[in-house]
Amino acid sequence: EHSEAQEYETLYVLFFAILVGAAVLHVSTLPFLRALPVTVILFILGILFSLVAEGAAFTQLEGMLRSYQAWVSIDPHLLLFVFLPPLLFSSAIDLDTYVAKKCCAQCLVLAVLGVVIGSFVTAFFLHYLPYAWNFSTCLMVGSILSATDPVAVVSLLKELGASPVLTMQIEGESMLNDGTAIVLFMAAYGKVKGEEC
Repeated sequence: EHSEAQEYETLYVLFFAILVGAAVLHVSTLPFLRALPVTVILFILGILFSLVAEGAAFTQLEGMLRSYQAWVSIDPHLLLFVFLPPLLFSSAIDLDTYVAKKCCAQCLVLAVLGVVIGSFVTAFFLHYLPYAWNFSTCLMVGSILSATDPVAVVSLLKELGASPVLTMQIEGESMLNDGTAIVLFMAAYGKVKGEEC
């Protein structure tokens, strides 16, 4: 009976997140909160929820605590394989192929050279901080941080009616930079596995 309870208890955090997301979307339509991006509000609420859950503040809500622990212990590859393909597909299906062909070279330069330069600059900066990390570990962190995802920027550009070329350059780079970051991360991770960090 405990395993059955565990299976449906994992839905507690999911339903709670859906309710909080719907409430945040509703509240963000108020005039004085319209300037604050919804993603920022959700990020802050997620951090607060995590701090409360990690602080064992759910002692009276044991089901919620078990649900949180189940979501925290989920396999990260599962999340990658479940969420990344639909996100890439939704971006790719909305592409204007004519503008995409014109901006292809610029997107590739930004996605490859931009991410590589950003990763190495971040790695050099982190290497000289007092954490005593080796350069490969710094490059892993740099590759994670350099792959930006400008969802809010692209939606704002579309809302403001910005140039389709500019929008395509930013959106195309964001679709391609993940691949460069993964290659850099895996190369640095392979080096770290051979070293001690």
